[in-house]
Amino acid sequence: MISFVDLQQEHLELVMGWRLKPEVSQFMFTDIECDLEKQRQWFARIVRDRTCRYWVVRFQGLPIGVVNLAGIDPVHRRCTAGYYIGESAYRNIGAMIPPYVYNHVFRDMGFRKIYGEVIAGNGNVLKMHALHGFREVGVYHEHVYKDGRFHDVVLIELLAEDWLKQKRYQGYVASLTQGGTC
Repeated sequence: MISFVDLQQEHLELVMGWRLKPEVSQFMFTDIECDLEKQRQWFARIVRDRTCRYWVVRFQGLPIGVVNLAGIDPVHRRCTAGYYIGESAYRNIGAMIPPYVYNHVFRDMGFRKIYGEVIAGNGNVLKMHALHGFREVGVYHEHVYKDGRFHDVVLIELLAEDWLKQKRYQGYVASLTQGGTC
């Protein structure tokens, strides 16, 4: 069973530990420090920010990762969606997480588009997005400076009409508000 609970102050040390893992941070645009006070400051910012939402992903009750929406724009009915699995033993179920989020965005929120940016070397995530119906719409060349060099960033998008016609994901339903489960 997969469930999503609102990110809370009590999760911050766990989330920081996940974000510091090289297998998680290597494809992130930013790196963080092992500094719980900075993590608290980040959390204080995001809880006030109405353009983003964060949840902890749980599998059979165990916290395994984080999912978020950002750039939430109710006027243009679009946002970005991101996630990572912090617990290495559960990476194999990672591709199961996005369909819950996409159904929430398109069905519950009534949005028309999810868009995103993926570091070009993250081939597995690009393949997963393609399987979910995303299309590549461009590349920002040498857009992110990380690990001593510049990286290209692939731009992707998924329209509601393309997602909703995929029957295989209709059963992936969960509340991503106040700790819902599926």
